[in-house]
Amino acid sequence: MKHFFLSTLAFLSIHLYGQSINPGEDEIYREDEVAKIYLTMSSEDSTALLDDIDIWTDEYLPTGFRFVNSLMDTTLDFEVGIRLRGNTSRDKPKKSLKIKFKEFDGNKFYGYKKFNLKAEVNDPSMVREMLSLQMFRNANVPAARSHFSEVYINGGYIGIYLNVEQLDDEFVDSRFENEDGNLYKCAWGATLEDNGQIYNNDIYEIETNEDENDRSILAHFVDVLNNTSDDNFQEEIEKVFDVQPFIRYLAVEALIGHWDGYSYNQNNFYIYENPEDGLIKFMPYDVDNTFGLDWLGKDWGTRNVLDWPKHGEPRPLAKRILEVDSYFNQYVNELNILLQNYFTEAFLFSEFDNLQIMLDDAVSRDTYFPLSFGFTYQDFQDSYTTALEGYNQLPYGLKPYVTTRIETALLVAGVDEMLNSGFELYPNPSNGQSLMLQTENPYQYISIRDTLGKSIPFTITVMDTRSLKLNLSLPDGMYILVVDGKSRGFIVNR
Repeated sequence: MKHFFLSTLAFLSIHLYGQSINPGEDEIYREDEVAKIYLTMSSEDSTALLDDIDIWTDEYLPTGFRFVNSLMDTTLDFEVGIRLRGNTSRDKPKKSLKIKFKEFDGNKFYGYKKFNLKAEVNDPSMVREMLSLQMFRNANVPAARSHFSEVYINGGYIGIYLNVEQLDDEFVDSRFENEDGNLYKCAWGATLEDNGQIYNNDIYEIETNEDENDRSILAHFVDVLNNTSDDNFQEEIEKVFDVQPFIRYLAVEALIGHWDGYSYNQNNFYIYENPEDGLIKFMPYDVDNTFGLDWLGKDWGTRNVLDWPKHGEPRPLAKRILEVDSYFNQYVNELNILLQNYFTEAFLFSEFDNLQIMLDDAVSRDTYFPLSFGFTYQDFQDSYTTALEGYNQLPYGLKPYVTTRIETALLVAGVDEMLNSGFELYPNPSNGQSLMLQTENPYQYISIRDTLGKSIPFTITVMDTRSLKLNLSLPDGMYILVVDGKSRGFIVNR
């Protein structure tokens, strides 16, 4: 049942956004099951790893490795490397871990060099990051895959973890069919201003081609972004930056309340210089502070989705993009698409319920789960439906956040008008040849546009005073019908 649901959403995503840039599930990344990882290491090394001896070391320790899921039970015949990962999470009792398969002369594991085992200690539901990454991928934004796994060291259960796909040369090769360009991991302070910050490797850490460390392409991008006149900005930015996926990123970022990303907190993204098309690509990561989880004393459920970036501080990539009328209109269209298809109670509440059931047993046995913030197993169960008392960072349960976010987004993004627009159209999906339109009132102006705002030609056959047949010739995709300033989306599926 779960496999059918996920494949249906993948089908819908293709028809909303075209062919997905992200690969689907494989032997490792399977969202609808919990894998098991067994590590075998010396008692001295396991103590050094888990007992706060040196939480800031990045030295890898040797360990045996076994991986079990519904497709395999594989034990490697070589040792892999393991170390702590993360920043603020390192001093928590439940540690996040990084596994490097080739550290001790081993090989890749099913094509992967590394695993990122995230403890998700901030989130009593455990699922905010998985669902945020899924939302980005559904919107055809290049983003990591993930799956849950129980982790054992020397036979002892150390808890449930989220294994998040590594953003590296293999990641960009699988999304962009090229791995030769520079990949940068962008940390807090990465505003993309033209003030020399791009040469600071602590903020813009180069992950590929480190020896050359040639930042001229990045420097040119930042120059165009910051110094091009408003009149020429759209033409010039499209020569150096892949704008459309970033607009979709902005829409997802605003709806899931990803305040720890670029637009609000100048943090947590990767950029890739793709030699194939000469364009900079933008990719999110570390998206656990979402769906209402807050550390800044803000209400992310009610923040205006049309005014999402942080006020009073430079965020040139988000702000200059949204200042272009056609880009802003596309941003609103992307919000509308998400609010009709993916960011809905019907979709997300079902996902919440399925994941809670799937994780219930693993969380109930996780003795490390309560140690960081005091979350109990009951808190895990309650966190899906209600705010947790005594935890200021959790003013929303998952379902109340979604309900609130939808209500406030509909209020300002024009979707409420679209859903009550005074006209009906059918069939939806359409075959791309014709569309029937029924209006409550006489119309003055009708147009059809694609999601980039381009006008689509069509002819009208009048059936009666309130019914029209729109004669089309459209390929598969998502389109917007506008009648006297009010719009509604429809899908062409041949």
